[in-house]
Amino acid sequence: MEFLLPASFLSIGLILLVKGADLFIDNISDLGKKIGLSDMFLGITVVALGTSIPEVFVSISSVVNLKPEIAMGNSIGSNIANLGIVFGFACFFISKSSITLNLRDIFLLFLTTLLAGYVLFDYKISSSDSILMIGLFILFLLHLIRQKPQEELVTPVTKSAFSLTSFSFLSLVLLLIGSELTVNYGSKLASLIGISDTVVGLTMVAIGTSLPELATSFSALKQKKGNLVIGNIVGSNILNIVLVFPIIGLSFVKVFEANILTRDYLMMAILTAIFITYLSLGTFESSFKRKTAPLMAALLLIFTIYYFYQLF
Repeated sequence: MEFLLPASFLSIGLILLVKGADLFIDNISDLGKKIGLSDMFLGITVVALGTSIPEVFVSISSVVNLKPEIAMGNSIGSNIANLGIVFGFACFFISKSSITLNLRDIFLLFLTTLLAGYVLFDYKISSSDSILMIGLFILFLLHLIRQKPQEELVTPVTKSAFSLTSFSFLSLVLLLIGSELTVNYGSKLASLIGISDTVVGLTMVAIGTSLPELATSFSALKQKKGNLVIGNIVGSNILNIVLVFPIIGLSFVKVFEANILTRDYLMMAILTAIFITYLSLGTFESSFKRKTAPLMAALLLIFTIYYFYQLF
């Protein structure tokens, strides 16, 4: 019974995070169109940042509640889940889609992963490290601004501005409540089970906050839009680092356990290397994708399941 209550509230918190993020993205996007913001601006601010909203709110709540381990675990664990679970799942179907490789996207993902290792080398995030990550975030935004949207979708907005504003505020309330429940009851569950806050962030919270990426990818794969899947994973993994790390580093200096570098970051770096290598090879030869996609999916999923299993 003592496990049931915190586990239930943790689940409710994750549900509120996912639903709140969906509600926020939908309504703020319609509100932007209503007041005349461009599709490009909306694409950068809403679509690119949208699926990272749960991670950001969890990180803010973690810092406020003096639990930076959950924020750090959530950042790295979400990236591992995106690569191992979301992309692993996508590999079964992505061979049916045409993929256009954007070398700048791949380079920024590589650079972000490399700098994350540099920042974590001393097991803490300093103010200078945070400024470095903010600079990388600005570079990523500038890169997004330079990109042209692949297709323009014009959909009429029927809801009133008042309704859209009200639901946008409601979604923020859901995100705040969800993040508080996730952090507080995730930490309580960790104490009861006898595991660290970092492991909770790396597992339950990370997988839960990766649900928007999984849902987005599933929807895109049904429409054979492989580029959306790849772009979603690349953008989310970059933002999970360049947004979350500064939130931790600018709040206070916390020395993390050595495992955060030697176990967790290392797994993220390995999966990123596999992702980039496979994407580079598979983009140019469709037959290569068809023949190796099931093998790659199995490899990523087994790799990731083993990683999460050995955390306990």
